[in-house]
Amino acid sequence: MFAQDIITEIDATLERLIRNAETLSGTDLYDLSDAEIDAFQKTQESLLHHLINMDHAFETKFKSLSTKNEKSERYKIQQKHQHFEKLTKAIDKNIQRAEKKLPIFSKRSKKRIIHSF
Repeated sequence: MFAQDIITEIDATLERLIRNAETLSGTDLYDLSDAEIDAFQKTQESLLHHLINMDHAFETKFKSLSTKNEKSERYKIQQKHQHFEKLTKAIDKNIQRAEKKLPIFSKRSKKRIIHSF
């Protein structure tokens, strides 16, 4: 796999993580069932594992690359990662607020969103 292919895959995976997190952050958590939250969690975990693997492949195989284009692409990826982290924190706050308002919701407290790689 070439460096650009790995960068493209990392970028696409981050896009999916962000899209999923934006969808959840715009959703009233009271409307979601445990099964829906579990499915979201599993999807995010799978995407994060894929992202970690791609990032590791890039770092080990292409560590010595220093062309301007790769640096530019890595910067864009870092920006998307930071955006994803902000969304994840917002979702966690939303979950915490929901737990305070409705004690029944606290059973979901164990199902936290995975944060980062």
